[in-house]
Amino acid sequence: MSYQVLARKWRPRLFREMVGQEHVLQALINALDNGRLHHAYLFAGTRGVGKTTIARILAKCLNCESGVSSEPCGQCLACTEIAEGRFVDLIEVDAASRTKVEDTRELLENVQYAPTKGRYKVYLIDEVHMLSNSSFNALLKTLEEPPPHVKFLLATTDPQKLPVTVLSRCLQFNLKNMSPERVVEHLRFVLEQEMVPFEEGALWLLGRAADGSMRDAMSLTDQAIAFGGGKISESEVRAMLGSIDTGLVWKLLQALAEESAPALFAAVEELAQQAPDYSAALAELANNLHRIAVAQVLPQSADNALGDGERLRDLAGRLAPENVQLYYQMALLARRDLPLAPDPRSGFEMALLRMLAFRPQGVADVPRARLQADSGGEVAARESAAQEMNSTRAESPEGKKPQPDLTPAEPTAEPIPSPALAPAPVAPLEQAPASASGPAEPPQPTGSQPPAPGSEDRPADPVHTAPEPEPPAQAAGDKAALREQLRRQVAEVEAGPAPAPEASQPDKSTPSAEKPKARLDALTPGSWPALYSQLGVSGILHSIAFHLELVGRRDNILSFILDESYSSLYDEVHQRRLADLLGDFFQQPVTVHIQVGQVQGQTPAHLAAATREERLAAAREALSSDPLVRELQQELGAELLPDSVESLVETE
Repeated sequence: MSYQVLARKWRPRLFREMVGQEHVLQALINALDNGRLHHAYLFAGTRGVGKTTIARILAKCLNCESGVSSEPCGQCLACTEIAEGRFVDLIEVDAASRTKVEDTRELLENVQYAPTKGRYKVYLIDEVHMLSNSSFNALLKTLEEPPPHVKFLLATTDPQKLPVTVLSRCLQFNLKNMSPERVVEHLRFVLEQEMVPFEEGALWLLGRAADGSMRDAMSLTDQAIAFGGGKISESEVRAMLGSIDTGLVWKLLQALAEESAPALFAAVEELAQQAPDYSAALAELANNLHRIAVAQVLPQSADNALGDGERLRDLAGRLAPENVQLYYQMALLARRDLPLAPDPRSGFEMALLRMLAFRPQGVADVPRARLQADSGGEVAARESAAQEMNSTRAESPEGKKPQPDLTPAEPTAEPIPSPALAPAPVAPLEQAPASASGPAEPPQPTGSQPPAPGSEDRPADPVHTAPEPEPPAQAAGDKAALREQLRRQVAEVEAGPAPAPEASQPDKSTPSAEKPKARLDALTPGSWPALYSQLGVSGILHSIAFHLELVGRRDNILSFILDESYSSLYDEVHQRRLADLLGDFFQQPVTVHIQVGQVQGQTPAHLAAATREERLAAAREALSSDPLVRELQQELGAELLPDSVESLVETE
C-alpha cells in the first residue's frame, strides 16, 4: 500500500474530530440538528484552516442515509463515497481553473434536475473569488433562489474580492488561524499515534512555521520526519527551516537585562556560528520585546504561545518598561538600517551596543522580582493598610494629637523659603535623642551674628553661618587665579550652609540614633519642593515629579497637580511609582493622586529656578565687586558680560 501523507490521512471526517473553529462548528451543528438549513454557505479563511474539510463534512451530514444530522454514520454508501471523493451528487469545482462565464453556465445547466443518489445536490466551489464578474452575474439568480434540493458551499481565501451581491446571498463563516498551542497539541497527538519519536521544542518550531495553517503544519511534519530519518529533533527541524535559535535570542535579552557586554557578545558569537539571517534575528528580538512589554502591562496576557512562557515571565519582571520600549525601537531602526552596515554582523552588534549605551539611566523602580499574574489590587491594598495604620495611631496616646488637614479645597499656603538665606527646612525629618535615658540635646541658636570671642568651642550655626570670604587674587592680570577664585565663590554659593559639626550630631553608637525617621504628617505644600531633592528620583519619573505641586494631604493620601506642559510624559504607572517611592521614604503606605492642571509655583522646578537665580545673582555680585575685575575695568576698559557669568554657572 502506498504511503498517505499525514495531511490526508488525518483529515477530519466528523465535526467532533475538527481542531479549532468552534464558532463555526457550533452554528452548523445547531442548524443541522434543528432543521434550519440555508441554501448557500460561504467559508472564508487562510489556507489550511479547514474550509474544504468542513464543506465535505456538511455534505456528508446532508446526504447520510440515516438522516440529516450533525453526526453522520460514516458507514453508509453516501458517507463512504463522499469520503473517497466519488459521490455523484457532490460536485466539486475549482473556480481558479474555471473562471469563464461559459464554465459557470455549463455548471448550472443541471441545477434543476433532482439528485441522482443523495438527498441534496451539493455544489462545492473552491476559491470562488477567482470567478470573473460575468460568472458571478450568471451565478447570482440561481444562488439566490435555487431549487429546494440544491445547496451551495463556497470557499475562499480572499472574501474581499467577492461582490457584495454574492456575500448578501450567503451565510458567511470566517475561519480563524490556528494558534501555535493548538497546532502543537494536534501534532503531538498525531505523532504519538504514528509512534514517531519527537522533541517538544521541535513541535513548537513546526507550529510557529505553520503560521496558523494546520495543513502546512502536517506537511512540515512529514518533511521533518523524512529529514530526521524517522524522528523529529529540535536541532534538525531548525536546520531544515533555517530559523533562528530562539534560545540564543533569549540569551541576548538575558545579557541586556544583566547589562553585561561579555555575555552579550558571547551570545552573538554563538549565534554567528549558525550563519543566521541577522535581519530575522532582529525581527525575533523585536517580537520577544513586544511580548515582554505586553506582559508587563497586562500580566494575565503572558502566554506560552511559543513554549517559552517561563522565560517571558522572568524577563518581564527583570527589565524596566523604559528599557523594553527603547530596545524595541532600536531593533526596528537597526533592521531598517542593516543594509547600510559594512556587513550584517557588525550592524547587528552595533544595534546591541546602542541598547547598552543608551539605556535610561537611574530608573526609579527597575523591577527585580518575578512578574506576578495580576497586580490590580495593589492600590486598594495600600489604601487599606494606610487606613488601618491611621486607626491604630488614633487609638494610641501619642496619636491623639490633631493632624493637619490639607485637602485640595483648603490648601495650607506656605511661601517657598528663600534659597539665598538657607535651603528649605526638611520638615519630615526628626532626630531621635542620643540615649533612651539621657536628656535631649538643646536646640542650637539660630541667630546670624558671629560668635563672641572665646566661644570657638561652641557648635557653629547650622543654618545661617555665612562662609568666610576668600582673599582676592594678588597677581593682577592672572586669568587662572581669577577663574579659580570665581569657581570657589560660585561653589560656596551653591554649597549653601556648612553642615553642623560632629559635636552637635547625636551619638551614632546608640540604637535610637541609627537613622532619622521621616514624618509624613509634617509634609506641607511649602516643604514639598525641598523634600523632593532627598527622594533621589531620576529617569522619566524625575521629569514628571520635578513639576508636581502638592496641593493637599489627607492622612496618607497626597494630592498633586502636574504642570500641564509636561502632561505628555505622564501615565498611571508613574503615579504608582511615586507612591512606592514616598512609601519607602516615609516607611509607611502612601497613596498618590495626580491631576494635570496649572501649578501655582510651589514645585521643585520653581524652587530650582529660584535657587539658580539667587546663585547667579550672587556670582555676578561677587565678580563685579572683585578688586581684580574692577582694576581691569578701570585701567583697560574691560566690560563684564552677564551672559558669560551665566554660562560659567551652568557648566560648573
